[in-house]
Amino acid sequence: MKPEFPAALAGHLSECIRELRRRYCKRLARCQIKFSESAVHELRIETRRLLAMLDLLDALRVREALKKTRRVFKRRLDAFDELRDTHVQLSLLKPFCRDFPETREYDLLLLRREQELIAQLRQDIKATKPGRLERRLKTLEKQLRKSAEAKARKTGRLLAAAALSETFARVVSLRQRVRPHNTKTIHQLRVGFKRFRYMSELLQAMLPRLTKKHLRRMQAYQSTMGDIQDMEVLLAGLKEAVAEKCLLAAPMRNLRHELLRRRRRLINVFVAAIDGLFEFDPKTFTPSA
Repeated sequence: MKPEFPAALAGHLSECIRELRRRYCKRLARCQIKFSESAVHELRIETRRLLAMLDLLDALRVREALKKTRRVFKRRLDAFDELRDTHVQLSLLKPFCRDFPETREYDLLLLRREQELIAQLRQDIKATKPGRLERRLKTLEKQLRKSAEAKARKTGRLLAAAALSETFARVVSLRQRVRPHNTKTIHQLRVGFKRFRYMSELLQAMLPRLTKKHLRRMQAYQSTMGDIQDMEVLLAGLKEAVAEKCLLAAPMRNLRHELLRRRRRLINVFVAAIDGLFEFDPKTFTPSA
């Protein structure tokens, strides 16, 4: 890290890392004591926020010890993917129980899978030690704090705006690749946009024109893509259960047709509003040179 790193921005990021580190350790400790769906959800959120911070530091060209730290946090986040997908499917299935009684069989299958995953992950979480990662984050805090004492060659706001604009440009390129018939392209846009949203949250204090209203609209925009991905997860899970002969294909046919119909509707809603993305162009809420 160079000593001329902008003082205001360095101080802000140092404080952000300190707060994120403490929140992550607190959520991890809670999950180790009581492994519940809400505890897992909150731990996943804090892990994503830390990953967003590491992405932001990378965008700001602060590259010391980031790759290894990011890999560890990403691996910890990915460990929850199957449990999260199971919870998504259980939640989405509930409204179908009355009109599609055959969903009960799949619901029971998911409940058994949930218990198996919880038993496995509970042990993994209890064995997780935050010490080494916490020390790495503390080192980053100290480096940023030292930078905050140096004279800046650029204002922190301009550097923050540049990093955010670079990330947004990647999101725009993902938007150009979206094809309504290919939900994978929508998911890729969602992942890229989520990274941009978390980075925007981290930089809000540096960018006065970036309001909480902007952030709420970002979350709503992301949710329209998330709804499509959740439906995709349910369809994929149902297909896998039938392929593995855990479920019979015939009883599930009507349910699958209804899920496909709802997915088409969700895609149509999103495609109609897709260019709402440009409302979040950093140029609209970042300072000019």
